[in-house]
Amino acid sequence: MVDGLDELQRNITKLKLNNKKAAIRGVNRVSELVSDKLKSNTPYDADASDHLRDDIKTTGITGATKGDISKDIGFGKKTGWRYHFPEFGTTKQAPQAFAQRTVNQSKSEALEIYKDELRKGNQL
Repeated sequence: MVDGLDELQRNITKLKLNNKKAAIRGVNRVSELVSDKLKSNTPYDADASDHLRDDIKTTGITGATKGDISKDIGFGKKTGWRYHFPEFGTTKQAPQAFAQRTVNQSKSEALEIYKDELRKGNQL
């Protein structure tokens, strides 16, 4: 039985180090899920020539040697500079919080996907 979030995090790190391929598969599947949800949640401005939703980028795998396998998901250089306007709002525009909504919507499904991949990889 796991008591506390810190112990859970330590156990997950041990599992990741034991089977990096499974952890990488899990991160890849989760990043696809989150980027798809981000694309569907990102507001679309018909008047703009470059749309945030069309410029969603995912980095490659990082941290594999340290057991902290991850990918970053965000917006490219072309449109990323203006992401914070619809996300947090301006004096003339209410905040839409689409990125935070994406994180909240994806969290439980992402954890399930990742858990399943680690279980398969570690034959649990």
